[in-house]
Amino acid sequence: MRQLLRLGALLGALCAATTTARGQDLDLVNATLIDGTGAAPRAGVTLRIRDGRLASIETTAPAATPAGVTRIDVAGRPVLPGLIDAHAHIATPDAARRALESGVTTARVLGDVFLQALGTRDLIRAGHVAGPELIVSSSIIRPKPGMAFYQAYPEFGRFVSAELRGPDTIAAVVKAQIARGVDVIKVGASERAGLASTDPRRAELTEDEMRAAVQAARAAGRHVAAHAHGEGGVRAAVRAGVRSIEHGTYVDDATLAEMKARDTFFVPTLAVMSPLGDPRGNTADDVALQVRTYHMMAPLRAAVRKARALGIRIAAATDGSYADGDDTGRIRVAHDMEVMVQACGFTPLEAITAATATGAQVLDVAQRTGTLRPGLEADLIVLDRDPLAETTALFEPLLVVSNGTVVVNRMY
Repeated sequence: MRQLLRLGALLGALCAATTTARGQDLDLVNATLIDGTGAAPRAGVTLRIRDGRLASIETTAPAATPAGVTRIDVAGRPVLPGLIDAHAHIATPDAARRALESGVTTARVLGDVFLQALGTRDLIRAGHVAGPELIVSSSIIRPKPGMAFYQAYPEFGRFVSAELRGPDTIAAVVKAQIARGVDVIKVGASERAGLASTDPRRAELTEDEMRAAVQAARAAGRHVAAHAHGEGGVRAAVRAGVRSIEHGTYVDDATLAEMKARDTFFVPTLAVMSPLGDPRGNTADDVALQVRTYHMMAPLRAAVRKARALGIRIAAATDGSYADGDDTGRIRVAHDMEVMVQACGFTPLEAITAATATGAQVLDVAQRTGTLRPGLEADLIVLDRDPLAETTALFEPLLVVSNGTVVVNRMY
């Protein structure tokens, strides 16, 4: 049965790829190219898009546009890869559409409730709704995952009044999630920061439990991301072999060095851990979380500065839902990039790389997207002014192209 489920998931993915691969045929002429690799901008560029992919990048005078191809003169404006949100909580088609309108063409959804994000992912892949390509996990795997987990995976109901513990149990949960079609696994190395009743410095899964998750995921061709704030949790997750550390607030210097040695990605979600992400209510819990947020900002930013100096690969992310009315729904990738530049020593070009090429690397999709070079998917944005001089230019792209199709056009 498990083999049949895997085969069905594979066939579904192939069908989805066939459905969405064909885009418009476009020529973007007179562009200033910022390709996501960290290379300096190139002016006077023509990008030719055919069948959903970037067919060529030309620096000579543009030739006549063939019949059936739409020509868009971007008038010297910057053209960048579509943004990648390396840690989001997009659950619904409406939220996915908002992410796409902000310039996000790929996102990793870490933490799904009632398998909503998986359904949204599949609607997007089949072409029924508009949204970024979604790389989706299921519920975070932690000792006390909550009732929503048990409702989605009732086969583990015997643990409702206990805890998910032991390498064998954790490996079984990973396999169950993969059987449901998840793209990535998320584990809890430390408790949440966003609840007044939890302490982000307190460890959750052990190193051996997370190692079992990594091994089970790797056997099925999946990666593991670790929610980790506390020093001990981060260290255990890195040694267990996870692909990325999410948040990493209290990571120490020795563990940063180990992350560099192991090539562990760092996704610090800076913007959500700032006044932008603070709850603004008046209850005791809201005040407690606001105080906690201010406490966590300084060590996280210091950790990111150290990680950058070490050459650890750092990806931009919102940790946001893009949902209307949600506390994190207003956060955009550009907010995270702003904090990188203003508080963590990044150049604007480095921040762009963190939101494009590095994001694609941590999601393991760099062979398809994340940079602008011939043969890759045509995921790109056009801005109205230079993001290297003004990072706020990233907040509202004039043009968003996803898989070769114009999905947002504000170039009136």
